[in-house]
Amino acid sequence: MTLSPAYTAARQAVDPDADYVVHVRTASGWAAPGDPGQRDLPGLDVLLAARRVLRAQPAGSVWCTPSETLNLRTADGRLWLRFVPGAVAETDLCETPGCAEFLSDSGHCARCAAAPASVGRAPTGLWKVLGLADSAVLPVTRDDLTTTDLVSLARACDTLGHRHHPARAGTPLPPEAGPLRERLALALDDLDEGRPHARDLDSVFTRGELLTLADTALALFRTHGDPDDLLDRAAVLLLAHLAYAALPH
Repeated sequence: MTLSPAYTAARQAVDPDADYVVHVRTASGWAAPGDPGQRDLPGLDVLLAARRVLRAQPAGSVWCTPSETLNLRTADGRLWLRFVPGAVAETDLCETPGCAEFLSDSGHCARCAAAPASVGRAPTGLWKVLGLADSAVLPVTRDDLTTTDLVSLARACDTLGHRHHPARAGTPLPPEAGPLRERLALALDDLDEGRPHARDLDSVFTRGELLTLADTALALFRTHGDPDDLLDRAAVLLLAHLAYAALPH
């Protein structure tokens, strides 16, 4: 998959495992979404939102500022979002409607101290526009998964496979899953032990084989979940996106 320069820059700026504070551009300045549950977004979802905006027809814009803030703007200009790294408590944001700037250590907002902000309102249906209605999951197709994503899912497949022993548990797996999992275990053992002949997974497996391993990980995850928290957050989110993509829309 060929990534656009804008999306490549976003991948470099955004940590998939971090949380990002959401701000919406309104006529009176930046505002926090009215629903407290929509004011933070995992980094992986931020990247998928960027991908969605860039793949739209017509394509929108994605750019980073020196402060590592990621901006997304739809082509018609109706929706402009910025994502700031780090979870922010309610008391850390100015409560003046339409402002949502960070407060100083003394608890004051420099912008509103100079000129109180007029009342602004975030656009309705914000999360619906981004495909996040009633969920923090964006639809993503199999073609959207990068090589890095697939390698993460392959590792998740190996972890879940060792934990749940799919052959005995009756998990419905792709027909090719058995031999691929055996090769995967050997390749990961070489990598993790640092053996001289070890090769990266993207050179050991074709993209099609990595996708099969991703489907295998999804089958294991759907059947058993991850009750022991063996997977990191990025892997769980990738599995959730893969599952969501398979649903009818």
